[in-house]
Amino acid sequence: MDKNLILEVKKKREFTELPDSLVEKALFLNKNDVKSTRAFLRKYFGVFLTNKVVKNKILSEGVLKSHISSRKRDYSELYSKILTHEKTIIDLGCGVNGFSYYFLKEVLHSVKYLGFEASGQLVGNMNLFFAENQFNATALHLDLFNLDEISNILEKQEKPRTVFLFQVIDALEKFEKNFSKKLLLVIAPLCEKIVLSYSLKSISGKSTFQTNRNWIKYFVEEHFQVIEELDLFDEHFIVLSYNKK
Repeated sequence: MDKNLILEVKKKREFTELPDSLVEKALFLNKNDVKSTRAFLRKYFGVFLTNKVVKNKILSEGVLKSHISSRKRDYSELYSKILTHEKTIIDLGCGVNGFSYYFLKEVLHSVKYLGFEASGQLVGNMNLFFAENQFNATALHLDLFNLDEISNILEKQEKPRTVFLFQVIDALEKFEKNFSKKLLLVIAPLCEKIVLSYSLKSISGKSTFQTNRNWIKYFVEEHFQVIEELDLFDEHFIVLSYNKK
């Protein structure tokens, strides 16, 4: 692919710190049209990259209430329902979830948090937040399609490990059909539990989200043990453990 196209897409401030590999995938899906590619990326990453985030003006848990992806969540309630005795949380496509570390500590007291995120601006902000508060947490700038790197990092973490995939599945499927299945099968043997979620309403919150997700239900039932399912904050959460056959 012409590298100039990638550079052209990344001239927009909100995309400057996305991995080239991700931008390249988006260009391919949009037939190398820069305008369409930016619109596509904005749909999945623009929700996080407000001017305050891009300019490093938000460095507190207050950011959780300012973003569409997180503002409905009561993290204290959520973590008390889905977590037990984890030593490490690995949050894939974490968005702004790293700013909820206070609530993780409420439930688990001592826990290491690793957030994987493609938006470099968010990674930088979260790491500043972690450093200022001396939290045992790190955000990593990573393309989730890099399965080898994810596996290598995951297997080095202290057990028990739980992986979060909050509202990530739909975006992954837009980039590559059935990639979510591949990802789940790769990470499942490396952790004790996976918690995934998907939205039950549109981004505006005015209508029920109509995307057909029967495929994930059937796939999960075939390969995993479903520990619990919860409907909270207009999201459906599924807590899974791996069926080792």
